Amino acid sequence: MTARGGFTPNDRLLDGPAAHGVGLGLLSVWIGGPADVPMLRALTTEAAARILHRMVWLPCGAPHFAEGVDLALFAFALEAGTMRALADLQDHLDLPASGAPDAETIAAAAAQDPRLLAADIAALHQAWRALRGLPRWALPNPAARQPARAEA
Repeated sequence: MTARGGFTPNDRLLDGPAAHGVGLGLLSVWIGGPADVPMLRALTTEAAARILHRMVWLPCGAPHFAEGVDLALFAFALEAGTMRALADLQDHLDLPASGAPDAETIAAAAAQDPRLLAADIAALHQAWRALRGLPRWALPNPAARQPARAEA
């Protein structure tokens, strides 16, 4: 959320207005109907955090992955979508790319060194950005987090 910032009228990644990493599409799904720019402008960081937790963090299975891997996967899923991030992770782990956080994916990820896997996911994320002509930016280094696990 910090990296995406508050309201912006033209988020290049989301191809339109966004606030705290939430675009009109995600907000529309969250409210169950069409969202508009005034709704995005009014979106608080607390509300955005709830949306991102329920609509990205949980669906990508982040709570089931090791510390560091969870944040790298979440950052990728936030931008590319849950299915794309998981499918790329599965491909990286030599698994069928279902795009779902299934037991096989979680087990295969758990068998990896979490620091290395987090770095690999960050590299996959950067490659995805590059393919779309998005600027390279300093992704959070999930492997450098403090030992205490914070709830998303």
